[in-house]
Amino acid sequence: VDVPLVFVPGMKGTHLAFENEEANTQPKKRAWLTLGNLLNFPPAPDNDPERDISLPLTYDYDPPPSSQEVDEDGNEVVDESSSSSSRHYPRQHEGKLVTDGIVDHIIEWNLGDTFDVPLTKNYADLDLLPFYGHPARMLRKMDKEYHARKHDGKVESSKSFQNQETENDDDDECEINFDEEAIDEICTGKKAIPDRQSRLASRHCRPTAVFSYDWRRPLPEISDAFHEFCEETFPDQPVQVVAHSLGGLMAFDAMRKHPEKYAPGAVVVGVPFKTGVQFLIDLQKGWSPVLDRCRQFTPEKVFTMASHWIFFPTSADICENRFVDITERCKDGQDIKFESDEYGALTTEECQPSIGGDNAYFDFYDVDEWERLDMGVFGPEYDNLLTDEQRQQYREHMRIQLAAAKKWRRTVLGEGMDKEEYKTQTFVPPLVACSTNAIPTTNQFLRRKRYISSTQNAKTRKGRSPLNPYEYDYRNGRSVPGDGGLDYDRCFPPSFVSHKRVTLDSSHANQMCWEENGGSWGRIYEEVIEQAEEYLRLVRKKEKEIEEMEKERASFQAMISLEETKEMERRRQVLKKMGFFGGDTSLEEMENDCLDTSLEQIAKDCADTSLEETERRRTVVESMGFSSDE
Repeated sequence: VDVPLVFVPGMKGTHLAFENEEANTQPKKRAWLTLGNLLNFPPAPDNDPERDISLPLTYDYDPPPSSQEVDEDGNEVVDESSSSSSRHYPRQHEGKLVTDGIVDHIIEWNLGDTFDVPLTKNYADLDLLPFYGHPARMLRKMDKEYHARKHDGKVESSKSFQNQETENDDDDECEINFDEEAIDEICTGKKAIPDRQSRLASRHCRPTAVFSYDWRRPLPEISDAFHEFCEETFPDQPVQVVAHSLGGLMAFDAMRKHPEKYAPGAVVVGVPFKTGVQFLIDLQKGWSPVLDRCRQFTPEKVFTMASHWIFFPTSADICENRFVDITERCKDGQDIKFESDEYGALTTEECQPSIGGDNAYFDFYDVDEWERLDMGVFGPEYDNLLTDEQRQQYREHMRIQLAAAKKWRRTVLGEGMDKEEYKTQTFVPPLVACSTNAIPTTNQFLRRKRYISSTQNAKTRKGRSPLNPYEYDYRNGRSVPGDGGLDYDRCFPPSFVSHKRVTLDSSHANQMCWEENGGSWGRIYEEVIEQAEEYLRLVRKKEKEIEEMEKERASFQAMISLEETKEMERRRQVLKKMGFFGGDTSLEEMENDCLDTSLEQIAKDCADTSLEETERRRTVVESMGFSSDE
């Protein structure tokens, strides 16, 4: 199959490493993701520079001088084929970290190699956070096999797998056998169907690539970078996409802007198309809902990033009652379970009912509101850690990124736009959206005012209590079917965007793993296969239609040519009989004779011809189908 497949991981799914000046002799030192950093072992302070994954709060406000030509009016001529980076200004500085391949897994063991134990599946089940290793391995082997069979001189389609831990192919996570004879035997029933992993992996032999990216940067920027990657890796070829989480938003944006490039379609998984408040826990407390021991995401670091601002609702109607204040209910003595600032995975044993209270929605895209509510880096907890100048840098950074994020949600996802207007402006290739509904997931956060004793003497440099004036509960609000991080029904695009829905049963972090490891990759890849084969069927149908049209065109042209020849001969015979020309003079020669005749000769011939003869000739010629002019 010549249609490429590009895999896009989600947020935090790409390694970040310090740029190595001696890259040819030593490997880069990774800041994210390593097991020691993940578990904070050995313990290190939050500001440990070797674990710091924050972005600089500095910006370039103007694009670099352009060498573009100008038109005759002095206006700059924009080259649409040039890098899109010039469109994203003000542009945040990149800092010291660079991407270093997607996160395959943290640690894994294959007991089959150590103990002679027959495994019932191809891959050992002792994985600690396998992340994206399963699809990466399968797609890389598929890509290598494709080029080996094409004999095109390539080993792989791109260098996108270069930094992957999949480079050692000795382990056969899923053995890919593209033996056509064996496949034929399976189809005829002469040979047993292999295990599901091998069967799915062997279905298509095709070029593949994986897009690793800096997930901290603004979504519009990395979305354009994704499209440029697809154009550079597979020029003049439509590509199919399979994407997870944040990667799905990037794919949707690119598909909307360049539908012809992504005509085969996309299968997206666990994508936060519709927003909630779940990411508040990361920004307010700095703890990841899934990786609750990781101290690399404290608020002063997370607030420097840009991509996460895209996840918040743009209006109170969209937010609904997902963020409520229960201060008054607590004052009235109502018995409400409230676990102040507890953190961890956003899962419960069973779905919980909604908690009533005052809607605490605020304009998430207004930095003044974050400061007014003492949230994140604006809270009193950071009064003695951040200077006024540093806080001002955060404000300016947020002002830029919040405006860009809100604009993106409205223009790309149509929030706040008229549905019919959006539909007329948007065409998206075939889209399959997969979401989990098997895990009770908290989607409502609670807040109440903190009681601070008047006898407390501790003050910050700003003269206020070091305790935040609000307490938050991230666990005891309403929970609904989801994947442990996102609501099930929030992972589908707007209803006015045509798409197919697929229900999964795995957690958000495990969705891209094989079923044997608690994931849904097999089910997801079945959708990839089905979508690709539908595209190939349509391509073959279109090619056949074009072939038939070419045949009809050729036949029509032949018929026209024959009719033209007959008509030319008829006219020549008529003119010959009328005495204009004699012998076997061709029509072309007659025309040339006419062109060579001087005006004086024409006048002489007219004078020598009686009016009666001229009228006779005109009548006969018109009766033969010629006009007077002819």
